Amino acid sequence: MTQSPLPEGRGGHSLFAIDDKLYSYGGWNSETQYNNVIIFDLNTNEWSDPDIYNDVSRWNHSAIMVEAIPSWKYFIFGGESTNFNEGQQRTFGAYVNTACYLDLANFKWAEIKTENAEHGPTPREYSSMSYDHANSRLIVFGGWNNGWLNDCYALSVGKIVGPSYAITEIDPPLGQLTGGVPVTIKGQGFKDQSIKIYFTVGKLPTDVPSKFTLETTGVFVSETELTAVTPNFETFGPKECVVQLSILGNELTTTFVPFTYFMNTRALKSLCFGPGLLKEQAVGEPVEFVIQARNDEGLNRKSGRDIF
Repeated sequence: MTQSPLPEGRGGHSLFAIDDKLYSYGGWNSETQYNNVIIFDLNTNEWSDPDIYNDVSRWNHSAIMVEAIPSWKYFIFGGESTNFNEGQQRTFGAYVNTACYLDLANFKWAEIKTENAEHGPTPREYSSMSYDHANSRLIVFGGWNNGWLNDCYALSVGKIVGPSYAITEIDPPLGQLTGGVPVTIKGQGFKDQSIKIYFTVGKLPTDVPSKFTLETTGVFVSETELTAVTPNFETFGPKECVVQLSILGNELTTTFVPFTYFMNTRALKSLCFGPGLLKEQAVGEPVEFVIQARNDEGLNRKSGRDIF
């Protein structure tokens, strides 16, 4: 028995389970249509409505949960979708051929915009849908549109799902312009197989390496840790960049981390001051002095971690 109010009855919805909870999306009944997600907690036997809304109501759609790093994705395709006005008689909805997904990290819906929509499947409901892990694509078969269909379509979602590995951290997150800085990279799903680390100018990730990308070799430490040495970035100058990686020449990670290149410290431009510089000192006692590092332009460094 549930301890909370039951949701309104509905049909044509989809259902998925993760982390001891059941999630129901969409559906309709004789009075209304639904574009929200409701949740049933298997531990407390309670229903909840956390205000997770899609842009459109949908029912009789295809749905599949796909494991992705760093968060699972729930894909929706096709079905019927019509927003009936209050008091309007409920009839059949309009068949649709659009697709969207729910990101389980933030429970936000996103529409999938295809590049060749005119060559995609016709609007339909009751299709079968599966996921091709090897090629990161959704496979849609058949369905109904005033007659049963027996065609098959594939939709690449590699840019959404990403590869089976991800990058989450780089330490230190900054380094000198001439490169050569040892860094430790944290993430998931790393393998000891031909690892490449990519540094791309800007604040946004790239789908493929470009002329604004430099690469270096990653060294496997564990499934969650790599090491590398930063490449020389003098071609681009002291800039912010994003760091991604690939393994065995496969897709770049959809996750990324920021890295900042700064101008090299120059001893002739730097300052040193403090009591530790005095010629006469007490024997056997610790002394201190301060180094203010400066670059070629005589500007003070805003970061530390230099080794002397």
